[in-house]
Amino acid sequence: MESLGWPTEVLWLKYLLFLVFLVSFLVVLGYMPIRLKADGEKIAVSRLFGALEIPLSEVTSVAPISKSYIDGSIRTFGSGGAGGYLGRFKNKTLGRYTMYATELKHLVLVRTRQKKYVFSCTQPEEFVAYVQARLKR
Repeated sequence: MESLGWPTEVLWLKYLLFLVFLVSFLVVLGYMPIRLKADGEKIAVSRLFGALEIPLSEVTSVAPISKSYIDGSIRTFGSGGAGGYLGRFKNKTLGRYTMYATELKHLVLVRTRQKKYVFSCTQPEEFVAYVQARLKR
């Protein structure tokens, strides 16, 4: 007797693909930036899977940038739209950098001794002024 439904191998493949998609989506949501904040000691990006913290003692510069700074970027690892723009990128202007951005309109570039970070920020000028004031101390 012939089966009228899908072969068992195809059903398992369907469930496996769904599981891979679900896990990938949850990982992106977990690392998606929720809030960018700074205090007298660090810059922190809140995420579901823990905060990314950059001590101000490691920060060499901070500046608002336009989207043109990241134009032509190549994503080497991460997400490029679903849940934001997060991961590692590179381009001719910045070289290699790590980005945590939910949108590309208001961006801030943070340089440390070892890395470059691009963050989205609702008030980039105020954020930069606050961090620069703390760096001068």
